Amino acid sequence: MLAVTSRRLLASIALLALVGCVSHLPSLPRDASVGAAPFVLPSPEILGNDAPPRMLAMHFSSLDLRRGTTWSGSFVTSTNTASVEVRTNLFSIDVPRTAFGVFAFKLALFDWPPIFTRAYALRVIARNSAGVRSEQDLPLVMR
Repeated sequence: MLAVTSRRLLASIALLALVGCVSHLPSLPRDASVGAAPFVLPSPEILGNDAPPRMLAMHFSSLDLRRGTTWSGSFVTSTNTASVEVRTNLFSIDVPRTAFGVFAFKLALFDWPPIFTRAYALRVIARNSAGVRSEQDLPLVMR
């Protein structure tokens, strides 16, 4: 009887540990799009340096990453945005600015260890020169 109770307790603890490891993915924000063909991005919004940065639109080639592919992203922000960072708990990308309020990156995805193959919350952070941040989370899967 004690052995059965111990096994059930151990199974319950293992189940709770597994549930705690599950990634809860955020939903796709309204100003984000995904796909091979980019949609028409809006013009950057002109804001003063003291205003908080605004993320107006973002486009990703995919949010389902696979080895051996190319991953790209484009962002339109307010003109006072000094930097855009794309990050997970696994990596961080400082996205190059191509014009005031326009940022873009393109990466070749070669390989990653199998332990990194899972779902992540992808955080996009826009910062102005004073360090004020605007953040959005998106779902990302690495296969």
